[in-house]
Amino acid sequence: MKLASLSLIVAATLLTGCAYNASPYGASVQNVDAIKSAGIKPVAVEKFQSSKPGLASITCRAAGPVTVVPSFETYIEKALIDELKLAGAYDAASALKLSGKLEEVDFSSGMSDGKWLFTLTLSNNKNDSFTTKSTMNFSGSFVADKACQEVAQAFGPAVQQLIRDVIKNPQFKKLAN
Repeated sequence: MKLASLSLIVAATLLTGCAYNASPYGASVQNVDAIKSAGIKPVAVEKFQSSKPGLASITCRAAGPVTVVPSFETYIEKALIDELKLAGAYDAASALKLSGKLEEVDFSSGMSDGKWLFTLTLSNNKNDSFTTKSTMNFSGSFVADKACQEVAQAFGPAVQQLIRDVIKNPQFKKLAN
């Protein structure tokens, strides 16, 4: 009886795989400098939405999920706020409010390369908006466990790239002023 229970626990552990967790966001000096260069007035950021609200993980091969806390859209929202704060361009009480909708978030974990894909629509409370598609490539691996670890490790830098692509869009300055 004990041997059967132990076997069941070991089998369940091996079959369920493990989660690959993305690290907390770290602001990018390049993004902060780009926001400062844009010369925008301080803005507020409202809660981001998503085409898949609350999505916090995507399965990676058969190895397990790549997980973000608390959700993809909230992670990106907080990342943008961090960048704006460090650039001196954030004021929660500002009359100009930016909001975002994460239209797409996905990744590929190939044997030789991988990539994160995002489509984000940024809007203001004046009914102006623009959409940015962002892709960040990274190395892949034949081994599923290593490939999925690389996916999780690349998420923070991929979000930095997404924010950089948003900020460098000429429409960003118009939207945020």
